Amino acid sequence: DSFARAKKWVQELQRQGNPNLVMALAGNKGDLIAKRKVEQEAAQAYAQENGMFFMETSAKTAQNVNELFYEI
Repeated sequence: DSFARAKKWVQELQRQGNPNLVMALAGNKGDLIAKRKVEQEAAQAYAQENGMFFMETSAKTAQNVNELFYEI
């Protein structure tokens, strides 16, 4: 599960990373809402609890891809 793997990466970055590190959580495949495995609210809450911003993206449609990088 990619969300579980992302959580492990966040823990590792928090453990080793620079305190000024900017992290973002991207929910990819935003164009496949019917196949969603993680609710947007859960991802948003996790991001907020860990000092990150969250954005749903879609590589297929380019939804929020540029916006994610602009935000960083």
